[in-house]
Amino acid sequence: MVSLSKKDLIAQGALRSFARYGYSETTMDGIAEETQVAKGTLYYHFKTKEDLFLYVIEKGVKMLIDSVEKVMADTGLSMEDRMYGVLDEHLRFFSDNRELCYLLLSVFSGDKNRDRQVAGYLTEYFVAMERHISQLQKQGFIRADIDVQTLASALFGMVGFTVLRKQFRQEPLDEAAGKATLRSLLEGIVPRR
Repeated sequence: MVSLSKKDLIAQGALRSFARYGYSETTMDGIAEETQVAKGTLYYHFKTKEDLFLYVIEKGVKMLIDSVEKVMADTGLSMEDRMYGVLDEHLRFFSDNRELCYLLLSVFSGDKNRDRQVAGYLTEYFVAMERHISQLQKQGFIRADIDVQTLASALFGMVGFTVLRKQFRQEPLDEAAGKATLRSLLEGIVPRR
């Protein structure tokens, strides 16, 4: 088991708080209490609530990108298996990180500058996904008439909202059934052979 740094422990507690209360209702005092750290320790690592919020979002998006990159880099898998593996990885990632999923799908805080920074982090994810989808499309695993940007957005929303729906209804997520359903939906993007 990997031991987390104090900064990452704070970020985990902040994620729970931001997901539960939203940006405006989350306080640094509440985060200190949630993470059971002294306020001085909290402010040593993060000068403001905004710094902490942006760190949580940036770190979460990078984790998502890394999980997708890992699947696409697995040369032991066929390109078709990589395509479906990316879908499976999204479902696993959002299932394992439900609070992050919720936060990413409801992230806009009302502050234009902060929201622009968050949009920049999410853009990194979409650029990575579009690169992989384009690669799959060029190799004939995705129909040529499919819009790459729309597919990347649809994939993110489809998997994210599937997990959120289960979370809101307090239902368990059957990953096997979820994977089968989402894979069957994506079959429409695969060219007929």
